Amino acid sequence: MKVTFIKHSSYFVELNSYCLLFDYTEGAVPETEKPLYVFASHSHGDHFSPAVFNLPRENWETYYLLSDDIWEESVPEAFRDQVVFVSPHQTYAVGAVKVAALESTDLGVAFLVQCEGKLLYHAGDLNCWVWDGAPKYQNDRMMEQYRQELEFLRDRKIDLAFVPLDPRQEQDFDLGMKMFFEAADAKCVFPMHMWEDYSVVPLFKSTPGYEDFSRRLMDVSAPGQDFVIE
Repeated sequence: MKVTFIKHSSYFVELNSYCLLFDYTEGAVPETEKPLYVFASHSHGDHFSPAVFNLPRENWETYYLLSDDIWEESVPEAFRDQVVFVSPHQTYAVGAVKVAALESTDLGVAFLVQCEGKLLYHAGDLNCWVWDGAPKYQNDRMMEQYRQELEFLRDRKIDLAFVPLDPRQEQDFDLGMKMFFEAADAKCVFPMHMWEDYSVVPLFKSTPGYEDFSRRLMDVSAPGQDFVIE
């Protein structure tokens, strides 16, 4: 597998016969003639843009799996028969992929994708969004909601995962990632939602007690990086 970091929460994954593109809004996408599956986890502007319909794919097979909070009017009429709208806690079979949707703790869904014998997870905005200064009951409720969704991933052997590591959470920037590692058996984890502050990656990896996590967290530091995963 080849993984390319596009920008923010957007990643491109090239498999043997298919390609997957997650949460694209802007940036350079690798060219491919393979069938392409385009995922959008929710309607926030940093995760979805109608620009996904402007990719140069005129003569190639393309499928779109969009969270159901994205307005149908956002989809050009010529593409609507290629779109599947995805709801939380539902499963879908689209072409060569099988998809299970988790419910985000913010908006929309997270994707658990099976393709070519691989299992991939893209969190979208499913994260433990606790904030310094927020009421304790609010943060406690958030932790419980996140923990409940992660139970769906418990003990699953995930080949690739894309998980938020957001510096805006300050001292709690690592919480959602830590809880994900504790719940899921993931081989390679790519951080996302870093708002171009990539210092949180070495900061997480150097945290005492995170040695096992750090071995599996990829060193993402700039858009356009490529990673080859065996």
